[in-house]
Amino acid sequence: MPIYVYYCSHCSTRVEVFVRRFGGQTPSVCGHCGSPGLERAVSPFAVKRDLASELANLDPVYRSRIDDAIAKTPEADPMRLLSRMTPFEAANDPGDPIDF
Repeated sequence: MPIYVYYCSHCSTRVEVFVRRFGGQTPSVCGHCGSPGLERAVSPFAVKRDLASELANLDPVYRSRIDDAIAKTPEADPMRLLSRMTPFEAANDPGDPIDF
């Protein structure tokens, strides 16, 4: 069941018409001004995208804001774990080596 779009050349009105079957009756006059100058127009359509293409089309400003926000978190610092490590000279004696 198609939806047709018509354009009135007299009053510049765009009208969407739902037709129950192909080849069904279509309007012959404009419902807004009554002019018989209705012309079938190109109708807009929607395209479903996958997540990868949506991410590729993100605004670069938005991307940089996200990157900046992530960079300000403590988890973003790769050296954060080094400050929690015990230096070799301060470590306890691990004992005898293990013989494999």
